[in-house]
Amino acid sequence: MARGSRSGCTRGARRLLAAAAAGLALLTSLAGASGASAATPDDLFGVNVQQVFSGPSSAWQPRLSAIANGGVQLGRIDARWQNVEPNAPSSSGQHTYNWGMYDGIAQAMAQHNIRWYPIVDYSTNWSGVTPGDGNSAVAPEHLSDFAAYATAFAQRYGRGGSFWKSHPSLPQLPVTDYEIWNEENSTVFWHPQDQAPEQYADLYMAARSAIKAVDPQSDVVVGGLALGNNGGADEISFLQRMFAHRPDLVDHVDGIGLHPYQANVADTEMRIARFRQAVDQLAGPQVPLEITEVGWSTTAVSDADRGADLAQLAEDLPRSDCNIDRFIPYTWITEEQNTSDSEHWFGIANADGSVKPSGQGYLNAVETMQGPNEPAGSVTICQVPVPPVPVNQLPPSTGPNPPKGPRLLLSVRARGGRLEIRGRCPSGCRLRVDLMQGAEAASLRVMSRRTTYTSRRQVVKLKMPRRLGRSARLVVVATGKTGGSTTKTRKLH
Repeated sequence: MARGSRSGCTRGARRLLAAAAAGLALLTSLAGASGASAATPDDLFGVNVQQVFSGPSSAWQPRLSAIANGGVQLGRIDARWQNVEPNAPSSSGQHTYNWGMYDGIAQAMAQHNIRWYPIVDYSTNWSGVTPGDGNSAVAPEHLSDFAAYATAFAQRYGRGGSFWKSHPSLPQLPVTDYEIWNEENSTVFWHPQDQAPEQYADLYMAARSAIKAVDPQSDVVVGGLALGNNGGADEISFLQRMFAHRPDLVDHVDGIGLHPYQANVADTEMRIARFRQAVDQLAGPQVPLEITEVGWSTTAVSDADRGADLAQLAEDLPRSDCNIDRFIPYTWITEEQNTSDSEHWFGIANADGSVKPSGQGYLNAVETMQGPNEPAGSVTICQVPVPPVPVNQLPPSTGPNPPKGPRLLLSVRARGGRLEIRGRCPSGCRLRVDLMQGAEAASLRVMSRRTTYTSRRQVVKLKMPRRLGRSARLVVVATGKTGGSTTKTRKLH
């Protein structure tokens, strides 16, 4: 499909085709068959653009131009409720919205032929379950207020929205897909987590109904789930609890987001397959997956390797048996000099608009998939059974925004040929104590001990080996109730 064009195939039709393809992909692969694949829809590929809109608006233009010139036509960025309705409704229930911030973002993206993929998310300072605590990660107290915001947002930026009517000279690129919240199974973005799957299921259904009342053709997506245990349920358990709480989710889910951050492509595809198989059982193979975040930090891989990995996923997933409807890497740029450690240098372009090699690798793959040389045949990923490995034995998530680790008070003493490690987390934690030897790049674990969760003082005693090199050290990891961890190292010489 020519760059800059729009797919003439509706998403519903694409969904039916994808579900049929998923059922045939394994047989096709085993038979060795191949053939020309259908052209990949232009709007399958996107990129996270949260930091693109940092700084003055003059800085936005070169960043957006680089995205558009690379053939990417979808930009994912939050539509935070707090930014639009900072004040509570009047006593009569009248809502007042200020769209100034998002009008500017919608206009800038449309001018570059980039469609907005919004994350309708987070509470306001007045709407959380603990009103006034200033934390937008808490669940909204009244779903009707969140649903009212979703309605107003769709009326402004969706099909036939007031923003587009007041800007007739812009390319008319209304919002057609709405992602509801982000990583709602993580304490970073939703707390408390005790009833999060049930609360989120209610919120999703309320928001979906509100948006569908404005635009019945829209697609409302379950917010991208984090892998593993980030202080809440893992991605599959969370979904299972959602469907158990709201059986009417069956046939009322338009897509499910996933953030499969893993150390390599093989593990990433394995986690997608594991999730796809669970979704098939809960919602059916016709419900698409949306990879709304994935990526690597250059503290973990080289920029060249990151580009090759993104390119491989961009070429594998659309042709796979996984029914992938979106592929949106994280992230186009990060303000690296001002970014917290948790962001870990995920940006695939520079703040001045120039593209890093990793970003160019992704853009090259997008161009290949949208052009006449799109690879033929299918890729079997999700129809291969995944061993039932417990979630705590799966590779951990390598994504940004890990839960904050607990405060760890630690002391180490050597007594009579033994090491005595005393640790305590005032908020509670469990400890893993490893005695390591050798350079960090090739460490050898000499012995290891684990404790159970407690807020009391914990004492771990290790027998001191007779021979310890100068590189010997203790590594103590405290894991708190949110799933976040704190690591402290003590050299023994």
